[in-house]
Amino acid sequence: MKIKFLIVFLSGVFLSTQFANAQSGLFSGDVQINAQAVSDYRFRGMSRTNNDFAIQGGIDFYSDSGLYVGAWASNVDGFNGADAETNLYVGYSGENEGMIYDFGVTGYLFPGGSNINHIETYGSVGLDFGLFTSSVGVAYMPEQSNLMDMDNIYVYNDTKIYVPDTPFSIDLHLGFEDGYFGNEKIDWKIGTSVTFEQFELGISYVDTNVTGLGKRADSGVIFSIAAFF
Repeated sequence: MKIKFLIVFLSGVFLSTQFANAQSGLFSGDVQINAQAVSDYRFRGMSRTNNDFAIQGGIDFYSDSGLYVGAWASNVDGFNGADAETNLYVGYSGENEGMIYDFGVTGYLFPGGSNINHIETYGSVGLDFGLFTSSVGVAYMPEQSNLMDMDNIYVYNDTKIYVPDTPFSIDLHLGFEDGYFGNEKIDWKIGTSVTFEQFELGISYVDTNVTGLGKRADSGVIFSIAAFF
């Protein structure tokens, strides 16, 4: 499988066309902090906490230009020897006449883990229809020596439906992964959430087509509570 750094190329082209307009707003923007507790940390359908509880949190800086940078962390359970995961990322996002776009690069770090740190590029484009938004995206991990010189691709759709005149929304997700982290793996999720002030409560059903890995890939109902500041 050879994608030839498609996402890197698209991100570079897009960012270069926006750079001139971005300079004036580069250093002005907002800092956002988030914290979350989940009954099971599922990443693309697979449990990284062995179907156990996780505490997660992150901090992001969003500049007025559309550029952003952030960090996020979670506990994991025996993920290639690691007990924690940290994500560092930088990207560019925005909305223009109902079209939503987001491009960037993420570094996945697993302190104490063995041959698992990696870099991944990503990009997504979606539409805002008012009562719901829907986007399609691609995340691509190029070949890296500590991951057996294999690459990985993840293609997905995320749709969020807002229930009129209520704080409730419905979240739908479908993904396909092939490469180092998946062999034609399919995952899907359906959930609902409710927001009040800076808090969000959620429940979702998650499943995959993966067999032979026990409960880590089996279907599950996930509960979450998050706060945003």
